[in-house]
Amino acid sequence: MVIAANAVYGATVRVSWNPNSEPDLDGYKVYYGTLSGTYTQILDVGAVTSADVAGLGEGRTYYFAVTAYDVDRNESSFSNEAFILIPDSGGDEPGGSFPPVEDLADTDMDGIPDAYEELWGMDPLDPFDSLMDFDGDGVVNLVEYMAGTSPVDPAEYPFSDNVLKDIIGELGETVDLSSMNPGGVYSIVPLTDAFPAPANNTITPSAPGAYLYNVIDSDSSLVYRLRVSVTEQLTVVGAYEPGLIMELADQIFGIRIDIPADAIMRAVPVGIGNVTPEALSAIEYGDALLFDVLPFGLMLSKPATITVNYDKENPVVQRYDSASDTWIDVEDVTAADGLVTISTNELGTFRVLSGEAASRGDGDVPVDGGGGSGGGCFIQTAGF
Repeated sequence: MVIAANAVYGATVRVSWNPNSEPDLDGYKVYYGTLSGTYTQILDVGAVTSADVAGLGEGRTYYFAVTAYDVDRNESSFSNEAFILIPDSGGDEPGGSFPPVEDLADTDMDGIPDAYEELWGMDPLDPFDSLMDFDGDGVVNLVEYMAGTSPVDPAEYPFSDNVLKDIIGELGETVDLSSMNPGGVYSIVPLTDAFPAPANNTITPSAPGAYLYNVIDSDSSLVYRLRVSVTEQLTVVGAYEPGLIMELADQIFGIRIDIPADAIMRAVPVGIGNVTPEALSAIEYGDALLFDVLPFGLMLSKPATITVNYDKENPVVQRYDSASDTWIDVEDVTAADGLVTISTNELGTFRVLSGEAASRGDGDVPVDGGGGSGGGCFIQTAGF
């Protein structure tokens, strides 16, 4: 199968290909993305031999491949790859106002050029907002930018996420980053000076929190964004796999998290940990029960359910927001028979306290900061 890609108008590309001759042919799928061989979007176009792909960012190169499928939904391998550079229109309207990406400034080095950050309401001086999820579709801004989809349109999101990577660890323990740098061919660069620079593909964080790194190749191109989430002490760790329900429970204090099968489009480690080192999993401050669910700031497209044993009256659940250095009420909470159930699309540092204690302001203990913010420091990114 041979394909070609031609710009037809604005930021739309027409992709065409030679037809297959199999008698049971049922249709074609068009795959595309901004990295050669990595296709983050997919269109099922049916039994046609051309398709218009819209919504592409100007000043960027897109790569396309096509597969055929039969009546039993068996799918062929990829065709040859076609690519095209979307020209810059030179205007100042969204979607057509920017020079080629390589000519754009990226002041905070978060992987999204300043001009795009300003267009989408981001802060060009804040590297954390690249991992916020502005449109609530479960995919953070950086991944949407790199895939060529809109971070402000919930109906538009990538087919896959192979950009953001997560590692979780424990305070005082060496965190091995070598899985992000096989063969030592990449460089792992902290986003800010507040994050420790890796030595021999390892870091040893001195405080709990989330640490952000760019994994770049020899051409200084971003390969991965790495988030390292560190808690005081981990009591249970699991691995979420897309398509499978995850159930993770801390047997000591009865903290449990259930994540739906379609909540994340990538594999990710998940852990439960404590906020202070004096306890194994969670610590009570008066009426307040504090605990971490890692990765910090992980956004889910479908809410996770967290259950906690807590027998005080009228419990209130709050999540720590380091951007404002405040505790924010979690709205979707139920309580019965000494069990509190929390529904949340965002992981981080949580506390449960009685309604009476909340009204008095009890439990207002500081959350120690890692890399300049707290155990839930990554929550300010509201991220992927």
